[in-house]
Amino acid sequence: MSNPKELVHQIFQLSRTMTSHLNKEMAEYNLTHAQFVIIQYLIKNTASSSLVDIARYLNVEKSSVTRIVNHLEKSDYIEQVPSTDQREKRIKLDDSRKEVIPIVHQIEEQFESKAFKGISNEEIGITFQTLFKIMQNINKPGDENFE
Repeated sequence: MSNPKELVHQIFQLSRTMTSHLNKEMAEYNLTHAQFVIIQYLIKNTASSSLVDIARYLNVEKSSVTRIVNHLEKSDYIEQVPSTDQREKRIKLDDSRKEVIPIVHQIEEQFESKAFKGISNEEIGITFQTLFKIMQNINKPGDENFE
């Protein structure tokens, strides 16, 4: 497959498939993939995080993160942390929900094991490098085609 249009199509198909699969896996815990990703971020960044930091990491609008965070707060997965800047909302994983950490790790491991079965580390590395280059090209400042 050397056709860039087909590759773009496959990337979008893969993204939707992965999201759908993870939504099914997380339904048992009343979580969506988007909520799961924020919990993953908070697990990796054990200190509190601002919504702006999370939005930047996920490359989404802050308003999207705010909606997801509001749902996570209602479900008691996260809690607000005081900030020196009143305009900034900081959050962290609620201490009472620390039991979700091994569950998240288990789901990640099972998902990755299934997704990457039969794929070598070399192939994963090349794919990662290629996707990274595509992301850099899309996010290149001053390129009017993408703004």
